[in-house]
Amino acid sequence: MNDYTKLLTDLVNMDVDIEEEDKVLILLNSLPDEECETFVLSLVNGKQSFSNNDVSTALINYEVRRKNKQSSFNGTSAKALMVRSRGSNRKGKGEH
Repeated sequence: MNDYTKLLTDLVNMDVDIEEEDKVLILLNSLPDEECETFVLSLVNGKQSFSNNDVSTALINYEVRRKNKQSSFNGTSAKALMVRSRGSNRKGKGEH
């Protein structure tokens, strides 16, 4: 998102007028396909026009949700490994 904002700022500084829809297209086309394909498809589905502000806000919200989900998943995985490790240690002590 920072690269996108920098690009828009540079273009404005060069007195280049960019239509709102062009800003949206530049942003959506700059997203990595494998990570954001579902986001882009759900965003454009059934819409005739877009505002740069709405798309930017939706993208930021998407990233926050994705990071929260990933963080939650990583925490759950670590807890599962810790529980498994404790169980293995106890079983090993009882066999001696």
